[in-house]
Amino acid sequence: MWRLIRHSLSSLFAVCIGLSADAGTAPAVVPNGVILVKGAAPRSSDSVTPLPEEGKVADGRYSNAYFSLSYPIPAGWTEQPAGPPPSEGGSYVLTQFAFWDREQQRVRAQVLVTAQDLFFSASSAPSARELMASLRRGVVPQYEIERGAEEVTIAGRTFYRVAYGSPLVGLHWRVLSTDARCHALTFTLTGGDKAALDAAERAMGGISLPKESDAPLCVKGYAHDDNIVEKTEPYLATRRFNTIPVRVTIDGEGRVKHVHVLSAFPDQSDAIIAALRAWRLKPYLVDGKPAEIETGLVFGTLRAAARGSAAGSGRL
Repeated sequence: MWRLIRHSLSSLFAVCIGLSADAGTAPAVVPNGVILVKGAAPRSSDSVTPLPEEGKVADGRYSNAYFSLSYPIPAGWTEQPAGPPPSEGGSYVLTQFAFWDREQQRVRAQVLVTAQDLFFSASSAPSARELMASLRRGVVPQYEIERGAEEVTIAGRTFYRVAYGSPLVGLHWRVLSTDARCHALTFTLTGGDKAALDAAERAMGGISLPKESDAPLCVKGYAHDDNIVEKTEPYLATRRFNTIPVRVTIDGEGRVKHVHVLSAFPDQSDAIIAALRAWRLKPYLVDGKPAEIETGLVFGTLRAAARGSAAGSGRL
């Protein structure tokens, strides 16, 4: 039983945080005698532009300006401690809630809200739909598929849903994901109380997540040599063997308007932001007119799974 419980927890972590690599890939080798030290954190070029990790809970709702998301917290549920910072693979724990049974003194169900940046995902899945299909294929025989993978409409948005459970330990998972700004925005509901899970899933009908917004277009791999007019390489004085994913917003004139370093040490962020501010690219055209876009680059030491996820990225 404990083996199955451990597998359940590791599977949930891999699905929600999106850290499992494609089959057949291997991580980059770190030289002998090198110790990787934690300390990487997100950073941006200004304090005004919304970031995925900056959502907040107020007045019974979770709000995230980056995704234009407003999510009503189910009645009786409480916010849990904040999750880890964004990962090297572009994975975010946005928020999480738990339904605490005061009589039985136990957690009856949980909701975990995550986002996977599809520019940097270790998985080859290019969309929420493919991510859920991959999840469905990866469910091991010890689990029972309850529903999935199916397309559902919630608050006017298309979500992709997979539901499965473990009869042995009495746990159930309901995973619902949708595409938002080149991220797979995912709600994972888990617990042993089906009624609580039903209530949490019904509460998702109150989500506000517009189909279209004023956000820049997402264009994967745009910052490659063919589109770069002027380029300054950032100088990283200390080699720490970490992967550094960076999202940039490019305005209609090809200038870098905003830089979001997802995971880096402070001196690395300083160097990358300073260098990217001097970059100039060809304007991205939509129907012959220049448009503002978001795209991704990877600096530092590229992991094997990251090499194919950020075309034209810098490697220092």
